Amino acid sequence: MSDYRRISVIIPAFQESGRIGGTITAWSSYLNENYPNSEIILVCDGCTDNTAEMARSSLQASSNCTLEVIELPINQGKGKAVQTGVLKAAQDLVVYTDSDLSYLPNILNQFIEAIEEGADIAIAQRSKDEKYPGFGRRLIASISRFVIGNFVLPGVRDTQAGFKLFKREVAVDIFKKMTINRFLFDLEILTIANIKKYKIEKIYVDWQDRPGSTVRIYLDTMRSGRDLLLIMMRKLAGKYR
Repeated sequence: MSDYRRISVIIPAFQESGRIGGTITAWSSYLNENYPNSEIILVCDGCTDNTAEMARSSLQASSNCTLEVIELPINQGKGKAVQTGVLKAAQDLVVYTDSDLSYLPNILNQFIEAIEEGADIAIAQRSKDEKYPGFGRRLIASISRFVIGNFVLPGVRDTQAGFKLFKREVAVDIFKKMTINRFLFDLEILTIANIKKYKIEKIYVDWQDRPGSTVRIYLDTMRSGRDLLLIMMRKLAGKYR
């Protein structure tokens, strides 16, 4: 049995009423069986549908894990939603994952083992053989992985995989310094972790791209380019220390 018995699971969501029920059911079932008395924190990022209601109705009455739903009044970005959840987390380990169940809960054990063996952070890395279905998303992913893995954060090819586990005190230390609210927040928190010399373990996992992505290719690409420049400038200015 792991030394870590309780987990905080952070799930950011935007307009996920059609998928969030299955995600909450899967995670609550897994936690009930393996890490009882854990918590799920769902952060609705300015949702205008019934994501929150669907999530609440999906938690079984017999569940021994808790579900807290935080509803942000306006959409601020995935990074802001994750940061909000992380800073509310109460358990010793904090994991954040995607709302579409791209990563199945049963991979969590590998990440906890990495923490028990001395890592401060364990991050998912997606197989090169698994690709986005659209050419635009594949092109953007390939370019960003090349630039980031070779120039911004050497050694970490896939910063954007949406499954990362932290010791809670490490997560709080890092996320308090986070400033990027949208997709490149993953890169920023790993940049901060690297500067602070936290030990990061990479774990290669199975991943499935689910239909229904809310990514807007052109707008989000422009925002990500801007945020990449901001991260590099802040790093050079020593603002992440």
